[in-house]
Amino acid sequence: MFKKLWKFLINTFLVVTRNSYKKALSLGVDHLARLVANQANPVIAAMVVTFDPVVQAYLAAEQNLNAALGDYFGETQSVESLFDFLNIDRLPYWEGQLFYHFPKGSVDANKLMHDGRTPFQSGTYEQRILTIKTFGDKCALIPLLVPLSVNVLAFHTQIASARALQLSDGEGQVAALRDLRETARVALCGEMYGNLGLLMHLHRFDPAQVEKYFDLTLLRNKKTDGPVDTEITGLVTSQATGDPIVNASAKLTLATGEIFTAQTDAQGKFKLVVLGQTETVQATIEISAPMFVTSTDAGPIEPGEDAVVNVALVPVPVP
Repeated sequence: MFKKLWKFLINTFLVVTRNSYKKALSLGVDHLARLVANQANPVIAAMVVTFDPVVQAYLAAEQNLNAALGDYFGETQSVESLFDFLNIDRLPYWEGQLFYHFPKGSVDANKLMHDGRTPFQSGTYEQRILTIKTFGDKCALIPLLVPLSVNVLAFHTQIASARALQLSDGEGQVAALRDLRETARVALCGEMYGNLGLLMHLHRFDPAQVEKYFDLTLLRNKKTDGPVDTEITGLVTSQATGDPIVNASAKLTLATGEIFTAQTDAQGKFKLVVLGQTETVQATIEISAPMFVTSTDAGPIEPGEDAVVNVALVPVPVP
């Protein structure tokens, strides 16, 4: 049967903004303003430092996409000004955060910034932007540097969208700008979800205080408000070895006759999205892979209530 996620494991910010970038922008800007208003508390002040760059990246991605579409007439940041900001502000900050945990010249520090600032300051724009992304991705793999990674990847989204706008010619870069805006939305919602956890801990003896940091009118996404998307995610492994199965097929068939399909990635994970759901619907999911016995399950899918289907496939018996 389809297993509903424990509500605390569902990122409500991702869910309610899945079909609305405007709502994501409103939630993010409002949340930042509420944090700033309460930053006398050092815990909140730390959240502001991490969250502000993520909001700025989202704003930039939204503005640059709208500028490419001709729907935005304000001033957007240039690539050149952002590279100046990188040299004057971001690189010194990133180095400070990195060397705080791993001393300059240490093996760990050299793995992340082996040539110091040079790759960030020389080469083509594309090479330098890729360097920023690579540095952020590497930091994300080290628990101590996850906050640094958030800052780096937020700046990458900001400068990458500025570059895409600079190169845009009609619809030429609109697809790239849309992808960057979606990346920015996911990052924004991820940080709000993380902040929610921190705020719940901070106010664990008076949980009602958490409400003052979010606009709850934007978060209350009722089913009756209209069609919503529902995500069905899962992990496919081998029952014999426990290893993930790559390129396994997931086929979701609704009682209405609609069919959704997906393939598992390198980690054995898949995601199916039921678009524009308005009511509960019965569904059957079929997971298959070469040399494994196909698994079939069924159950109801509720609008907007994401579910998980984890399957351990049985290898086909060898004669």
